Amino acid sequence: MSYQVLARKWRPKTFTEVVGQEHILTALANGLKQNRLHHAYLFSGTRGVGKTSIARLFAKGLNCINGVTAEPCGECEHCKAIEQGNFIDLIEIDAASRTKVEDTRELLDNVQYKPVQGRYKVYLIDEVHMLSRHSFNALLKTLEEPPEYVKFLLATTDPQKLPITILSRCMQFHLKALDAKQISRHLAHILDAEKIPYELTALDRIAKSAQGSIRDSLSLADQAIAMSNADIRTDIVNKMLGLLDDNQSIDILYALQQGNGEKLMATVQSVAEKGVDWDQLLLEVGEKLHQIAMQQLLPVSGHEESQIAFLAKHISPEDVQFFYQTILVGRKELAFAPNRRIGAEMTLLRALAFHPKLIQIQPQHQSALSTSKSENLVDMPVVSQTIKSSYPTKQAIQHHPDSVKTQSGNVSSAVDQIQKLRATLEQSNKLDNEKKKPNLASEHSVKPLELPVVSPRLVKKENVDLIERLAQLGSSPVQSQSTKAKPETENNQEQPEDQHNEDSTELSAENYRWEWLNPELGLEANVVRPSDIKQAILQERTPELTSKLVQLGIERDPWFKLVEQLQLDDVKLVKQIAINSILLSQDQHQVRLGLRSSQEHLRRESSLDILTERLSSVLNHPVELLIEINDDPQHLTPLEYYHQIYQELSEQARAYLVEDKGIQLLQKNFDAKLDMDTIRPV
Repeated sequence: MSYQVLARKWRPKTFTEVVGQEHILTALANGLKQNRLHHAYLFSGTRGVGKTSIARLFAKGLNCINGVTAEPCGECEHCKAIEQGNFIDLIEIDAASRTKVEDTRELLDNVQYKPVQGRYKVYLIDEVHMLSRHSFNALLKTLEEPPEYVKFLLATTDPQKLPITILSRCMQFHLKALDAKQISRHLAHILDAEKIPYELTALDRIAKSAQGSIRDSLSLADQAIAMSNADIRTDIVNKMLGLLDDNQSIDILYALQQGNGEKLMATVQSVAEKGVDWDQLLLEVGEKLHQIAMQQLLPVSGHEESQIAFLAKHISPEDVQFFYQTILVGRKELAFAPNRRIGAEMTLLRALAFHPKLIQIQPQHQSALSTSKSENLVDMPVVSQTIKSSYPTKQAIQHHPDSVKTQSGNVSSAVDQIQKLRATLEQSNKLDNEKKKPNLASEHSVKPLELPVVSPRLVKKENVDLIERLAQLGSSPVQSQSTKAKPETENNQEQPEDQHNEDSTELSAENYRWEWLNPELGLEANVVRPSDIKQAILQERTPELTSKLVQLGIERDPWFKLVEQLQLDDVKLVKQIAINSILLSQDQHQVRLGLRSSQEHLRRESSLDILTERLSSVLNHPVELLIEINDDPQHLTPLEYYHQIYQELSEQARAYLVEDKGIQLLQKNFDAKLDMDTIRPV
């Protein structure tokens, strides 16, 4: 027997086998049960959702030998003939190939004849929207008043193309596109029946690519079976469909979040080597951004933190929306790019170019101000972006390596830097007052703070408090010390204009770099990964803490101590029974336990025999084990003692950190916040 594709082999044979479409199946089943049958039905919907299959099942229900029923037997000759496609009174017509009015008239000439075998003569016209205007006109009268033994079943993927006169004569049913979960479950059911191994992730990818069509998903499943030699795996499905790995789209978002252009281009190169469609790349990134935005709005609680949850905590909502808008615009402009790869790369670089980072350029020497300016004016930058760091520039570090503190400096080092800055400013003001002739080119030239966006503006020099506050936020002592006035030349002459131009450094491609506003944040983003967080969560209770919890439990409960002596780690099911029970009574011949009702399903003869044997061995005499259900909250099981002790230690750890003077100092001076949910005992 020749091979039959899955889409034909697994076509539903009853209404109960149809995937989804419950709203339609209920109406058809009730009409068949009550014998309230319309003369024309119109089934619309996208491809592969079951229009023709439902129409055939309806025809089977009309012509089953056992009578009009919503549950045809499937065993009589009529039902079998309809399944095999050779029932003489079921006339299936492909309107796409028979569009002429002559074909429609020939069809209508046979309507007057009664059915040969069945109860009804059923006309199933597929893709009915392909009929010509004259064909529709020829069909109107018969469709409105057909003989009582004739039923019309029309199917179309585009009901908008049907004349309103046809629509008004039919009972309309619109089939919905299926969601990916429904399709994935249906594929798993079929592959289980076919005894073909698979990975659930691979089926999810196939279901998503099917875009709501059962037939498309089964066709893709046939292709995956052929490519994988009947072993459907995720990597093969990704290769077959030209899809990205989840890690690639996530890596792109990590690179955007970190402002790491090199990593971004390396990820794009790995995508190019796999031959992935560039529009699909932007689509995947956009979907991940949507998931991040939803995670930020509606956080999902779970024991393990996913990569999406990690990014949701580290990318601000404004940046998520900006990245998403950039991706959408990039997809729209992809057709106008020199080639699709360049379009995708420039879209990602556009998102990277607006990353909230400093544009680091070489320091520029300020041009001398004209002596005609007021002596009470100095050159100050205009700040148009929030200052987020107080770290010196690289050049400042090179000139003053001894005065630069490490990024992990404590509060006292930050206070020392501010005091040094104040002393430097006071010294500069004192020098200005000693000068008899003000020379703004040398005395009052102050190097601008290296801020994200600056433009020169003259402000009054008396406003020293404003300068000091800006310096505290956006500069370091090293920067201030490097901005001292240049010594006045002997002839009190201004610098030549040519020399000033040589010292200035213009913004060019060579010195254009993205740098963190706060380098320490960059280090954290580079080091902390979701895998590290997951590993930390898995190691929530260290071996030392576990040992301490067990020791404290042994001190509180004798049954806890006895359970530890039983050494049940090799029989997990038996250990679950022991740690979820309380000791009701114990004597020389009998041990009576009270098992929690939620764990009653664990009580099995084989497990109880093992527990009895271990108890007899530890107690050095044979005992009889009796277990009954007991939910008394006054007595705790070993497992409940374990959780209670852990909670007590957690509260102690929180109290210790709240009372810690160092943390209180950080909270007072830097508005630090203590995340109580992350505190664990060790």
